[in-house]
Amino acid sequence: MESSQFKRYRLLAQVALWSILTLIFFLEALDYFDFLTALAYTGVAISIPMATAYFHYYLLLPLMNRERYWIYGTLTLLLLCLSAAASYFVVYCVPAFHLFLSTFWESFLYDFLLHTVIVAVLSLRYFVEAWYRNLTTESLLHNEKLAAELSFLKSQINPHFLFNTLNNIYAYAQTGNQKTAPMLERLSSILRFMVYDCAADRVELAKEVEAIEDLLEIHKMKNSEQQNIQLSVEGVRAYHLIAPLILVNFVENACKHSDAVTNPNGFIHIGIRVDEADVGHLAIRNSVKRRPRTPGVGGLGLENMRKRLDLQYQGHYVWRENGSAERYHLDLEIPLERKR
Repeated sequence: MESSQFKRYRLLAQVALWSILTLIFFLEALDYFDFLTALAYTGVAISIPMATAYFHYYLLLPLMNRERYWIYGTLTLLLLCLSAAASYFVVYCVPAFHLFLSTFWESFLYDFLLHTVIVAVLSLRYFVEAWYRNLTTESLLHNEKLAAELSFLKSQINPHFLFNTLNNIYAYAQTGNQKTAPMLERLSSILRFMVYDCAADRVELAKEVEAIEDLLEIHKMKNSEQQNIQLSVEGVRAYHLIAPLILVNFVENACKHSDAVTNPNGFIHIGIRVDEADVGHLAIRNSVKRRPRTPGVGGLGLENMRKRLDLQYQGHYVWRENGSAERYHLDLEIPLERKR
């Protein structure tokens, strides 16, 4: 869709072109006729190249899009010849304009060149408009592609997250522990966040932090004696905005791969901090389950998170990670936006 500003500039350019040509024709005619006759001559003289230019613009130029170049060239040459001849004979048919007449071939050559220039200028406008439309279309398609990719990644991540969380609750419910109901309440809170808030491009960082708190509480309930699952939050304000489900999924990945529930020495330490420059810092430190790694399994979550960050922050983030067989460290820096 063309912007209103581009349409306005396009109209102004056309008005300027025809106004200048009309003024030139009129001043030239004043050397031969009185004011009214010069005005009448100008109206007749400008109408022919104008009709030629728009006939070429709307009917002949589209042939180039269909790659009918020979047909386009032949018809354009024929049109210019007819237009130049018509300019002579129209003036010839009005006796009052005879003072302006030269020989046919002089008039034909002059008008042919003049009409060619006018048609070329208007053709330039056609190609500028085509370039602008293509640019707008490419931008729209690019944005739609990014949105589709982002939606696809979310569709992968959200079920992945829910599947692991429900498995945790199911495993805990099998023991018949009365804390199953609080775990479901926490999950319900997370689901509300995902359904009602995460549809937007940005969510309040404070709500993302609340979802992380719910997630960690669910994890803690699996082993009430474990005290090494910790969350520290600093500098988070109500006006800070972040892409949804970024931090939550990193924390969920840490919960999935940590042995904090089964190992007394296991741990999950999460730090969320916002500095004075509105940059969000996520620090994750967790122990790692001792189990054989299956090639190609277990990396989907982090791989998708990196793709999402590339799409939504386009390189304006810092990702540092290192790990071993016993522990994993991740530090992430994301520029935050402020609620308006």
